[in-house]
Amino acid sequence: MSFLVSPKKKVIRYLFVTLFMVGLIIGLIIAALANLRQDAIQTHRHIATLHAYTLEEHFSQILQHISLTMDRIPPLSHEAPLQEKIFPVFMELLYNAPYLRSLSLLNDEGVIEVSSHEPNIGKRIHLENFLPTPFGEMPLLRIGVPWEGRDFDNARPSNIQKPISSDKISFLPLLKKVYFEKRAYYIVANLNTDYLANRYTTMLPIEQGIVSLWRMDGILLFSTDYKKELGSSHYGPTHPPKPDEDFFEHLQYHTQNPLDVSKLAKFLPFIVEIQTNEANALGSWDKERQKLVGITTILILLSGGLALVLIVRYYLENERQKNQLSYEKQFRVAMEATQTGLWTWDLHTNYLTWDSQCFLLLGYEPNAFEPSWDKIVELTHPDDAKNMLISIQEQITAHSSFLIERRMRTALKEWVWIQVRGKVIEFSQEHEPLFLTGVYINIDAQKKAEQLHLSAVAFETQEAILITDAKEKIVKVNEAFTRITGYSDHEIIGQTPRVLKSGYHDKAFYETMWKALHEKGFWQGELWNKRKNGEIYAEFITITTIRDAHNKTTHFIANFNDITTHKAAQQQIQELAYYDPLTHLANRRLFDETLHDILCECSDEKHFSALLFIDLDRFKELNDTYGHDAGDMLLIQVASRLKEGIRESDLVARLGGDEFVILLKKLGNQQNAAHHLTQSIARKILSLLSKPYALAHGNYMLGASIGCTIFNNQITSTNGAALLKEADLAMYKAKEKGRNQIYFYDKTAK
Repeated sequence: MSFLVSPKKKVIRYLFVTLFMVGLIIGLIIAALANLRQDAIQTHRHIATLHAYTLEEHFSQILQHISLTMDRIPPLSHEAPLQEKIFPVFMELLYNAPYLRSLSLLNDEGVIEVSSHEPNIGKRIHLENFLPTPFGEMPLLRIGVPWEGRDFDNARPSNIQKPISSDKISFLPLLKKVYFEKRAYYIVANLNTDYLANRYTTMLPIEQGIVSLWRMDGILLFSTDYKKELGSSHYGPTHPPKPDEDFFEHLQYHTQNPLDVSKLAKFLPFIVEIQTNEANALGSWDKERQKLVGITTILILLSGGLALVLIVRYYLENERQKNQLSYEKQFRVAMEATQTGLWTWDLHTNYLTWDSQCFLLLGYEPNAFEPSWDKIVELTHPDDAKNMLISIQEQITAHSSFLIERRMRTALKEWVWIQVRGKVIEFSQEHEPLFLTGVYINIDAQKKAEQLHLSAVAFETQEAILITDAKEKIVKVNEAFTRITGYSDHEIIGQTPRVLKSGYHDKAFYETMWKALHEKGFWQGELWNKRKNGEIYAEFITITTIRDAHNKTTHFIANFNDITTHKAAQQQIQELAYYDPLTHLANRRLFDETLHDILCECSDEKHFSALLFIDLDRFKELNDTYGHDAGDMLLIQVASRLKEGIRESDLVARLGGDEFVILLKKLGNQQNAAHHLTQSIARKILSLLSKPYALAHGNYMLGASIGCTIFNNQITSTNGAALLKEADLAMYKAKEKGRNQIYFYDKTAK
């Protein structure tokens, strides 16, 4: 029996293998195309999500800035709602808010009484067109519908039946309640939609996607798509609103394009929608698809000519070897012309060779000494020689080649930078390197140029840098300094840093700083300084004294960063740690610490204090009937009334749910008087809590049960938990008496 394969069968086998490989390549390409498309969709959706977060943050910051601007108006105008008083305030605030067209003051009937745009005066604005609908007296920033025109005097509000074309001149009114002389008014700020269009088309060009801002009731506030109409509703006959479905859920449900994303604002009633241009986003994928299809076609066509290519390459290789000798001669000439030295290293014998150029690079005559590893270490800078051999070995192990840069001493005792390149050209059977060859290249000029460039780059960092001479005259600042302070280099050079003083620090502070600079040559800390526009900001600064060889001060260098936002964040963290996020009352942690401090004081003083435990009657019925939103709104109003009913020295805290405690401090050293004062405050609180509450579903009334306990170092232990238990038991006694009652803890009762 013969095991030889006939030539015909070999051809069939090779053909089969070829067809199988072609089919496999086509299948892999189809799978790759599908993966590329999915990756493209995920990538651009992620990019759209980042745009949505950025735009939501930007618009929220604008609205929050407008809200803070509105809150500043009553104090700035000295509680006088008159045109001549408020008009200058309006104009000053508008100067720092380029995105606003005008500011107007409305009375409680919606009539404009004062305006930065005087033709607006007398114009009536319908307050019901603003969201969110207010609960109680809490002032909220509310967003109106878009208006067509430049300002109220020549504009009309949009509505669903008559929206505004996006290419028309329009503005978006924002409303907030303020108080002048304890009387309610409204401030209206007109947001320029042209500002939003310019800003958002810069951040997201129209050819890449569309930005839309929706109000929570489905009204379109703004869009970079000129085909959309402002004031129109997202709801329609094809997708009407569903019961118990908010607009954000509705918007996400009716999004057809997988690249479209939407972002709900954290605190304000609006939604950012990003509609990505699918053709633009997937254009790269389409190009890759065309490339892969073309490559597939080429691979199939080239498969038949593979044998011919191999034959051609065989003959070309022979020709290349014939030309090798000529090439080596040219290489030697090039090495000499470029002053590049050639070396070899036999790892088996540890024998090194240098050609003449290696010696000339270091200023030595050719063959001036015998090259060896010890000689190389001797000529190498100590800092570079420490780990040189280890680095070479690691690079050879990883790549069979290495590249290092080191400083080497020349014949004139100068240090120059030499780049050393090497490659293994011979291996053992165990694939261990045996023989290396490479080159020495003088890169000293390049290194010095890099150092100069790095020095320049280091000076232009995100950290502000200020340099003065010994007399404190500013001689140089960088761009970060200009960005933080507002002073350009030509404005500040020649001045002293005193131009930045805010007045927050006293003379002793600066004396301590200068003492450290003169004695230690260094000072670091926090400073409050003033920008060119007068704004006060916080900075963390490091000041270093520069001295010459004779220890004489020549310059001062200050490096600082703006930490104003960081300081604000620290304050916010403090509030989150000690205050209830819903009612902004003290939380359990702050209450426990304050009670502990009072009990410690009680051990030294005879003043009486009192603890009131308050539980709302039938609060659960409100939550069960109208939902937790109504319950939260009522708790906010309860917190406001509790703060109104206590003294400034007292503390009110929310323990959780509808349970509150009040800590009354320093009630005198007579128990009867302390009891009488506690009872008077408790009655006042009970009266305030019994008044109607304004909720979304109408007015709502409920009562409260109050348990009281009085304590000092003579009548109680220093156990805060026990005191809280006493007040809690007294509160339950009040509920047993019929609710809406006050009960004092009786230590003699069983």
